[in-house]
Amino acid sequence: MTLWHRQYKVIFPEINLEYANTIRVQFAVEKDLTKETNKSALSLYNLSEDSRNRIEVADRKVEIWAGYKDNTGPVRLFVGTVTQSETKENDKDVETKLTLADGNVAIRDTAFSLSFAPGTSGNRVLQTIANAMGLPLVLGEGVQFGTFVNGYSFVGTAREALDGVCYHSGCSWSVQNDALQVIMNGGVFANRGLVFSAGSGLIGSPERIIRANPKTDKDTPKRRRRQKARKEKPEKQSGWKIKTLLAPTVTPGDAVKVESRIITGWFRVESVKHQGDSYGGDWISEMNLIERLTYTDEQQ
Repeated sequence: MTLWHRQYKVIFPEINLEYANTIRVQFAVEKDLTKETNKSALSLYNLSEDSRNRIEVADRKVEIWAGYKDNTGPVRLFVGTVTQSETKENDKDVETKLTLADGNVAIRDTAFSLSFAPGTSGNRVLQTIANAMGLPLVLGEGVQFGTFVNGYSFVGTAREALDGVCYHSGCSWSVQNDALQVIMNGGVFANRGLVFSAGSGLIGSPERIIRANPKTDKDTPKRRRRQKARKEKPEKQSGWKIKTLLAPTVTPGDAVKVESRIITGWFRVESVKHQGDSYGGDWISEMNLIERLTYTDEQQ
C-alpha cells in the first residue's frame, strides 16, 4: 500500500469555488451512528477577503476530500453545511474556521403530512421521506421492511417519521455524507474489504474500550421475532479503538477487519474521527469498533 503525498480538495459547490493542494487546511471530522448530525471543524488559511465573504455564509455547503496521490487520490470524506464561522489572526496567518454539520438543513427544515393506503411497503414510505428531505436513501446489509397493513399516516418532522418507521422494522437511521443511511440494529452497512494491519495503515496497537457499546441495540417487534426464530445470534460486545493512516472511505456501520498481535477479526465501526493538516500535522483516522462474532471472511 502506497500512502505518501497527501492530497486534498475543499469544494464549495454552490459558488463554484475549490481549493486543491494549494492553501493550508486543517480538518477534524467526527462521525457516528446516532441520529445527531455528524460534525466537522475546517480551517482554511490566508484566504482573500472576497473568498471569506463568499464562504462565511450560514448553510453554505462544503465538501472535504482527502487521501493520497498514489492511492486513489483525494476521496470525499465529509459533506456538510456551515453552522458557524470565525476569522482570526494567528501569528502571521489569518485562519478562517468553519463549523460544519452533515444533513443539518434536511433534518432541521423538513416537515410534512403523509398518508398511504393499506398494504404500503415500509420501503416506499422511507423513500418518500428521503425524497422530501432531498437526500438519497442507502440501505445496509439485510435491511428489509414489512408492509403497513392498515396504511400509514403521519404529520410532523422527518426526524420523527424516520424514528417511527425504523423502530418497527428493527433499523436505525443516520445521515452520512449527505445521504440517509439505514442499517439493521446491530448490523452493518457494507463490507468494503478494508483490512487494517501493520502493513496496511494500522498505527500502534488496538486499545480496549471498557464501554463497548454506547447504547443497547433497540428491542423492537421485528428484532424479537428474529431472535425467537434464531435468525439473529447474540453479539459479544467487545470494544476496541484503533488508529490508522487516514482512511477517508470508512463510514460508521462499515465492517472492517483488524489484524494485529492482540486481536484479529471483523468489527463494526461505531464511530470514526478523521484528522488532517495539509502542512505536515496529523493525517489519521481513529475508529471505535465493536466485535462482531457473526461476521466472517466468507461474507465479503
